[in-house]
Amino acid sequence: MTPASVISRRRRPPLHWKYAVSVRKRWHRLRRLWRADRELEDCQYFGAKFRVAPTDVIGREMILQRFEWLQIPAMLRACRELNPVAFIDIGANFGLYTCIIGRQGLASRLIAFEPNRWVLGRLHSHIELNELTGVEVHDCAVGIGRHAAVLLPGAPGCSALSTIVQSHPDGYEIQVVSLDEMLSFVDEPLVMKIDVEGYELQVIEGAKKLLCQNYGYVQIESFETNRAASIIDKMSQCGWRLTDHIVDDLVFRRGINS
Repeated sequence: MTPASVISRRRRPPLHWKYAVSVRKRWHRLRRLWRADRELEDCQYFGAKFRVAPTDVIGREMILQRFEWLQIPAMLRACRELNPVAFIDIGANFGLYTCIIGRQGLASRLIAFEPNRWVLGRLHSHIELNELTGVEVHDCAVGIGRHAAVLLPGAPGCSALSTIVQSHPDGYEIQVVSLDEMLSFVDEPLVMKIDVEGYELQVIEGAKKLLCQNYGYVQIESFETNRAASIIDKMSQCGWRLTDHIVDDLVFRRGINS
């Protein structure tokens, strides 16, 4: 199967699932009428515990039980299949994937990278809420080499949309590191999630050694077709094959003998 055909066959949720979400949406609106003053709500999602804000884009989608409803089960299946030595969460935000995989005990090490100072507290609190120990949290971005950059935080309720920019009056300085300087796995199964709002190519460039020397499963969010083609090309240079396109996420696999 060619990359173009995988992209054209992008998977989306089935119709019956959309109807179920519609029912939950109406119930959520009614419930908010008598809980309008509650800023955070307890939410269980794929076995992990979270406290989310209904005004947050991701939080609301989790309450409705529809956020990345196809991507997360696919990654959980990959973890069970591969038994990875590490799950590497690049753009961890408040720890959704890290906590779900950690709660289910599906990776020997949990390594999270998140440069947004406004969500780091929520990341740590969710790790504690799920009673996870030994999670390696790095308050920096991932890219090419070690250097300083500017992060522009997402608007209130959209923390996941924070981006690295050249400069901006509302931005602040962060540190960028490369995966190759931070991690030294060789011939090991890895599972990785990359959600970095347009910085994907830099992440891959700074992880060439890690990608070429290991195998497993990588999910990379990409909204633009042109950028997706470049991501596919760079991953293929490291021996990773595009195997699926789930909504806005490209899925790559590399076998143990690749």
